[in-house]
Amino acid sequence: MKRSYSLILFFLSLIWFLGIFIEWFIKIDEHFVFALPYLQKTYSLVCHQEKNKLLLFGEIETLTCARCTGIYLGLLLPSLLVLLKLPKGKLHINILLVAAAPMIADVLLTSLNIYAYSKLIAFLTGFLLGSFGFFYLYAGLNSLILELKR
Repeated sequence: MKRSYSLILFFLSLIWFLGIFIEWFIKIDEHFVFALPYLQKTYSLVCHQEKNKLLLFGEIETLTCARCTGIYLGLLLPSLLVLLKLPKGKLHINILLVAAAPMIADVLLTSLNIYAYSKLIAFLTGFLLGSFGFFYLYAGLNSLILELKR
């Protein structure tokens, strides 16, 4: 994939991640308030947004739960690294499954009430999956671009 595509992917990831924190931007500049209902609806399509699972800083909440915020940060950071060095080589699906295992275990164990939900654990397991998942997203987009060029 060309660097220009990687740059576009980074900026799209950055915009998506920053949208989670729109309430913070509203505190800085009230002109952002127009975007709040649209972003709430948009993020509700990808996250359950349960109030007790949102990250809270003072009176300001994120628009996604701790796990989804971790996933999106996990997607953002590798997209920055890809700008420095383009990845090469094949990915094996087992790596993604290993990265997903802690999150799956956390969801299962909290659903079965074996232990209480932890925003920190949810964030970290989401971050782990997002970080590794980015490279599969990147490889898929790269394959798509190559196919469209043919």
